Amino acid sequence: MTTVSVLAAAVTIAMFISQLSIITELRRAQRTRASVPILQFLVSFLSSVLWLKYGMLKTDQTIIFVNTIGTIVATYILACFWWYSAKPRYVESRFLLTVVCGLLSIGYVDHSSDPWAMDAFSLVCCLMSLVFLGSPLSQIGNVIRLRDASVLLPSVASLAFANNVLWSVYGYLHNDAFMLFPNAIGTALCALQLGLIGYYGRAAANLPLTAIVKDEEGVPMTEISA
Repeated sequence: MTTVSVLAAAVTIAMFISQLSIITELRRAQRTRASVPILQFLVSFLSSVLWLKYGMLKTDQTIIFVNTIGTIVATYILACFWWYSAKPRYVESRFLLTVVCGLLSIGYVDHSSDPWAMDAFSLVCCLMSLVFLGSPLSQIGNVIRLRDASVLLPSVASLAFANNVLWSVYGYLHNDAFMLFPNAIGTALCALQLGLIGYYGRAAANLPLTAIVKDEEGVPMTEISA
C-alpha cells in the first residue's frame, strides 16, 4: 500500500466511524420529536456494499478493507434508527428496498454477459458516492429556512472532504477515472456542507437532552424522515 492509499483508508474509516455521532441525534429526537433524516445512512450502506463489490472485482485490498468497515458501521446505524424510531416498519421498508437495489446491481455485474457490465457497475458506484455525499444537502431547504445547520454533521463533512481529496489523488495515481472524477465532485459537495455549517451554525444540536416531550400516552416520540 502506498502512502496515499494508507491515508485514504485511514480517513475513510474515520469518516465512517464519525457517522456514529448521529446516535446522539436519535436519542435527542426520541425526547424532542425532532426529525432525523435517514436517507444519508441508507445511501451510505448501499454505497459501501457496492464499492466493496467493486474492490473485489478489482482485487483492490484497500477498497475492500475500508468498505467492509463502512458496511458494518452503516448497518449498525440503521439498526439504531430502527430501535429508536416510533415507526420501525418505515425503517424496515426503506432498508429492504436498499438491500434489493444492492442485490440487483451486484447480480447484474456477476451474471451479465454484456462486455460493458463492469463499466456500467462502476458508474453506479460513482453515482452512489455522489448521492451519499450530496444526500445531506437534501435538507438544504430546512437549513436555510430555519437558519440552522444542525441536520449536517460537521465531523462527517470535514472527514468526507479530506477523504474525497485523498481518493481523488489515489484515482489519479492509479489512472482510475471511476475513482478520480466522483471524488473530485464530492470534494465540492463537502465544501458546500462545511460552508453551510460555518454560516448558519448548529444551535439546535447544542440543546441539552433534558426536556422530554411525550405523546398523549407518555411514550417518547422519534420521527424519522427521508
